[in-house]
Amino acid sequence: MCAPDRWRDDPADVVDAVAAARAGGTTLILGIDGRSGSGKTELAAPVAAHLPRVRVLHLDDAYPGWDGLERGLSHVAASVLAPLADGGAGRHRRWDWAADAPGEWVDIPRLAPGDLFVVEGCGALAEPCGRFLDVGVWCHAPLELRRARALGRDGHVWADVWGRWAAQEERLRYRRRADLCLRAPRTETGGRG
Repeated sequence: MCAPDRWRDDPADVVDAVAAARAGGTTLILGIDGRSGSGKTELAAPVAAHLPRVRVLHLDDAYPGWDGLERGLSHVAASVLAPLADGGAGRHRRWDWAADAPGEWVDIPRLAPGDLFVVEGCGALAEPCGRFLDVGVWCHAPLELRRARALGRDGHVWADVWGRWAAQEERLRYRRRADLCLRAPRTETGGRG
């Protein structure tokens, strides 16, 4: 997914690289991708905290259930990323995980000059979303760590659906390569991925 010179071990290095890409007030769409439990949400947090004018779309909010990875990506690409890339506004349908049903619509205002829009989640760099990104980051963590993180945050639910979700991740098509790849820390205390 990444050339050897693109690997990073410190999230601050990724934040600095995104800040450099925005030099001069450039508007950017950033994708943060990786397998479940790899640290995507953990990376999106410092990006949003340390850079100005950042909006984050967590793909977990748009996947229509445990079997909806590809449908969620198609929905976000068509309803959010394509309109934003064309200078317009977008919107997506939030998934109500508790009710296991579609939730409310969420409006995404058009991007102003200098804005950073982050789309974070499994498949953010995959087709059809990847074609709309200006910068892409891949988060990597070993399987054992990823599984422990997912089970730690979502408990028995993940234990029941891990295999189904992983099979969907494996079917994703990637044409866009990551600009940077972030390795999980060698020691891990848990957290969201």
